[in-house]
Amino acid sequence: MARELERVIVRDKHVTYIVNPAFFKEDDMKAETLADYFDIEKYQLAGKVIHEYSGRGKAYLLSDMYKNRILLRHYWRGGMMFKLLKDKFFAYFDTAKRSDLEFSLLQTMRKMGLSVPKPIAARYVKKGMFITNDIILQEIPGAKTLLKILTERTLSNEEFAKIGDAVGKMMLAGIYHTDLNISNILIDGANNVWLIDFDKCFLKNINQKLYAKMVDRLARSFEKELENTPELHWSKSDFDKLEPVIRNAFLRSY
Repeated sequence: MARELERVIVRDKHVTYIVNPAFFKEDDMKAETLADYFDIEKYQLAGKVIHEYSGRGKAYLLSDMYKNRILLRHYWRGGMMFKLLKDKFFAYFDTAKRSDLEFSLLQTMRKMGLSVPKPIAARYVKKGMFITNDIILQEIPGAKTLLKILTERTLSNEEFAKIGDAVGKMMLAGIYHTDLNISNILIDGANNVWLIDFDKCFLKNINQKLYAKMVDRLARSFEKELENTPELHWSKSDFDKLEPVIRNAFLRSY
């Protein structure tokens, strides 16, 4: 076991765990305990699954051994590769360690003061030429996706400002979000805005071209959901209110 800044690395044969020591007792940072910590079947048998989130792959809201509410997410391939490889990533590439990369990026972003989830632990498992990944995050209390909120009500001017500021600050900090969309922006019970799902995201100098790419992707996600859900409390003109706030926060670097 080797300590690396705010990371504890635990290796057991073909399994590597990356642990945030702030969330664990010293005696619990060992392979056998961490294996149980990632074992969804044991949570199910103990009645500690609070909620299941559907999607391309399930995520689980759980009550852990310390009675903390945590989110366990497995990594799946996207697009055509999902049909071929499901959840397997080629071990020859460092990018296959998706959970480790996201864990590290989240820790970096939190040091920058950005509102992203606290990473608790990550795991990658090597089997032959492939790697599979899981990550565990701390729950954001009372959080709902922007999509969920807009099915219920309109946004206030204060919420427009907070969302735009959060997205702009992320860009200003040099974070490239590869899938910025309506479901990756949350508002919690205290009306704070959070950004989530940083798989495949990375540090990058965000120029005007990359800025436009992220903003366009976000705009398309609103338009897509508006087509799928006509009763959504959103109109295309609403994005004209949001984008200038994002731009103003981002342009503080220029």
